[in-house]
Amino acid sequence: MSINVSQRAVLVRSAKGICAADGLPSNMGRARRVHALIEAFGLCDAVRVVEADAATDADLTEFHSEEYIECLLHPEASDNDSGSESDDDDGRLKRFGLLYDCPVFEGMEEHVRMAAGGTLAAAACLIDGSAQVAMHWEGGRHHGQRNRAAGFCYVNDAVLGILKLQARFGKVLYIDLDLHHGDGVQDAFLHSNKVMTLSLHHYDRGFYPNTGGAADEGKGRGVGHSINAMLRRGASDDVFKRVFGPVVRAAVETFEPGAVVVQCGCDGLAGDPHKIFNLTAQALVDAVQVVLAWELPTLLLGGGGYNNANAARCWTRLTAVAAGEQDIAASTDIPEHAYLNDYAPTFDMAIDATLAADENTDESIEATISAVIAAIIGSSKRM
Repeated sequence: MSINVSQRAVLVRSAKGICAADGLPSNMGRARRVHALIEAFGLCDAVRVVEADAATDADLTEFHSEEYIECLLHPEASDNDSGSESDDDDGRLKRFGLLYDCPVFEGMEEHVRMAAGGTLAAAACLIDGSAQVAMHWEGGRHHGQRNRAAGFCYVNDAVLGILKLQARFGKVLYIDLDLHHGDGVQDAFLHSNKVMTLSLHHYDRGFYPNTGGAADEGKGRGVGHSINAMLRRGASDDVFKRVFGPVVRAAVETFEPGAVVVQCGCDGLAGDPHKIFNLTAQALVDAVQVVLAWELPTLLLGGGGYNNANAARCWTRLTAVAAGEQDIAASTDIPEHAYLNDYAPTFDMAIDATLAADENTDESIEATISAVIAAIIGSSKRM
């Protein structure tokens, strides 16, 4: 199918969705900076901008349990129906993960509904054929579980998007580029051979979420469909590219998906407060370009990333790539706009790698690639 630039890419964005995302305690103010930079480069003219509706309870319970959604969005009803004097407020909140890293906050309901609604709207554009690639940078909340919030993620919009795409495209390949393992998405499809989850992430004892090791391979019919590529501290663009290329090629050739979802978390970038990986935006740009070259319906989501300026730099470049605006993707100077001072002192698009030591060796890289490819090839025997 021939798609011109105006049809090729859809960007889901709205004032309501941006405001809702900016209220998330872990990422306050990030969404407005991301979209301000996208707009400053004129990219809203190179894509079709779509506004999303807020997700309904029925939308959310396609994956999440009714009791979790009741507690999350309708606490008064949840209180009345609990029927247990011992299940006090703190106990109930703890049971559903709504303490510690996922506290209740003002605007939580709007955040949940818009995060999910935006991803569902992007998926709908792929399903109706009006776009080949759809982006929702306020999505990608990949830690959320069916019955609880986790890791700053109150809703797992990635799972909801995959379920919607499955109805039209059958098999879906989920690729997670976040620093952290995409445990919520893997768990959701642990028993499925219709969704392959492929996560490139840091794995170490005590590092959140403490999943995504070599033993995670899926269960039942899903054995061999939970694929994890573990990288050590200091991973550079070169290391990321060396691992990503062969493993995703094996995944797409073996699994033969009808659609692809990519979680483009950018907390592995140099300058992120985590200080684990040492990537520049080019690592994610190269990865997304590989996926887009497959010419499959592709959903691009946001995710982690706690340096707001770098998240804006990265996702603006990915928006340009998806829109086919290669000149903008390679631009260096930040245009004048409301948040220009956030990019001082350089005022450019570069995210420079640091001098941090790279603990990935040739031996560890080759071992990771070999193990992952073996797991992917083995999955074909169980389809």
